[in-house]
Amino acid sequence: MKSKCFPVLYYGLEACPLRKSQYNSINYVVNSTFRKNFNTTSQEVADICLEMFNCLPAEKAITIRKRNFLNTFCVTNNELCKTFTDHANKELATLLADI
Repeated sequence: MKSKCFPVLYYGLEACPLRKSQYNSINYVVNSTFRKNFNTTSQEVADICLEMFNCLPAEKAITIRKRNFLNTFCVTNNELCKTFTDHANKELATLLADI
């Protein structure tokens, strides 16, 4: 799941602004996947499985992906991307301040 499913779930989200409710929805999908795979209704068991398999909560995983995306975006030679580099740098600074 970590190498095949979650990247598909997270694909493109690093380029989108997300609200807390949207992160909660994505976390619900991740937690439901673990509950279904381990045939449990307990969120506590799902949390333990997430920890044992070293899976980050969706918000943290997307934040890391967003940071990597913005770092790459800021150093690109593409002229269109250079137009938005200032905005990307500000968002990157905000992400780094939150960590």
